[in-house]
Amino acid sequence: MTTHYDLTGFQRDVCQAIAAVDDEPYGLALKAYLDERYPEPINHSRLYQNLDTLADKNLITCDPIDDRTNAYTLTEAGHKLLTHQAETLDRCTDRPRPVADGGVHAPTEANQP
Repeated sequence: MTTHYDLTGFQRDVCQAIAAVDDEPYGLALKAYLDERYPEPINHSRLYQNLDTLADKNLITCDPIDDRTNAYTLTEAGHKLLTHQAETLDRCTDRPRPVADGGVHAPTEANQP
């Protein structure tokens, strides 16, 4: 089973992009989503090589839309991977944590998304 830590940061971002793109998550839509979040434009080759890797790891599927375009969707394993990481991050933000002045910061409604 592939875990969050088995993937590169970019591969994790690609999985997130697939989950986040509202329309059909095809290559150029994913590139546009990632380009908005990265300081430099994403190279097409980098994106498609990583999509292939994620498909090989059974985290995404690739379904043809037409002769030149594919749609990418998360598999159950890919969805579980993202969900597990989101739940882990959520638990981390709910814990009280020490602060520099020696006190403890407890999460408040204002700190919650």
